[in-house]
Amino acid sequence: MSSKMDFGDAQHLSELRIVLMGSYGVGKSSSGNTILGREEFDLKRSAQCARRHGEVADRHITVIEAPGWWKNFTVERSPELLKQEIVLSVSLCPHVVLLIMPLGALKKNERKALQGHLNLLSERVWSHTIVLFTNGDLLSDTPIEQYIECEKHLQWLVDKCGNRYHVLNNRNRSDHTQVKELLEKIEETVAENNGCHFEIDRKILQEVEERKRAQEERAKERMKMMQKRRENIRSQMMRGVEKSDTWSVGSSGYSSFGSGTASRSDSPFSFVDSSHNQKRCNSMGVPSPLMSGDKRSDAMSVRNSACSSNMISEEEDSS
Repeated sequence: MSSKMDFGDAQHLSELRIVLMGSYGVGKSSSGNTILGREEFDLKRSAQCARRHGEVADRHITVIEAPGWWKNFTVERSPELLKQEIVLSVSLCPHVVLLIMPLGALKKNERKALQGHLNLLSERVWSHTIVLFTNGDLLSDTPIEQYIECEKHLQWLVDKCGNRYHVLNNRNRSDHTQVKELLEKIEETVAENNGCHFEIDRKILQEVEERKRAQEERAKERMKMMQKRRENIRSQMMRGVEKSDTWSVGSSGYSSFGSGTASRSDSPFSFVDSSHNQKRCNSMGVPSPLMSGDKRSDAMSVRNSACSSNMISEEEDSS
């Protein structure tokens, strides 16, 4: 759609729904922010559609940004989730699809990739599509038409979209004229389609929604399994700590027995009555573990002397 087009027949619409589509990194988020006149879209890559609203030039605008595909990847190589999101991006029946293209040569493999991804929405989508060239500041004084004529794959793309195109300079958002002209071209596209918005086959949309719900349910189940596994690991770790504490208590009881200074009722080595131990040790001539160091030494000396006397007496008897 060249600038010479007459917009007089286009009906002014109070509401417009726009889908931004294109490969990864072409400027979809920046273009959405330029259209809405403020920072609404996050410039970080997202795997899901993003929807924003705003009032622009007496119109209520809804902008949906579809996730981008890798420009060298055919549709067959793209993840299933990406293809689902592209289909779901048109679930609100948009008035137009803006195919975002940075100024530069369109290579054959890139052309194949964008054609395959747009065809996910059926061949009819092309009649509702406008090519939106970004990096308009690089054109300088060169007309966009001259630029298109120099690139055969761009010629193919513009022809595929019914000669509908527009240039946007995202570095100069103060120029509201470029957005106003874009909205007029969108209304012209709606008029060319007899006032109809784009509507995808409901059966295709329903199948995609069902597949997405099934994937989300599987993801939830997987998350529950992971949480349960983590809880089991934590429980095992806690039991290990409790066993370690129990062993420390048992060791403390054993040490108390060795020192002869404590008696724990819960220890497997608890002492019997200490006076009984004392009497038993005295009868055997063995120093009691409850004796002080000096008493134990005296007891040992007495015992050794007794043993020596017994040995002398035995020798005298034998002689």
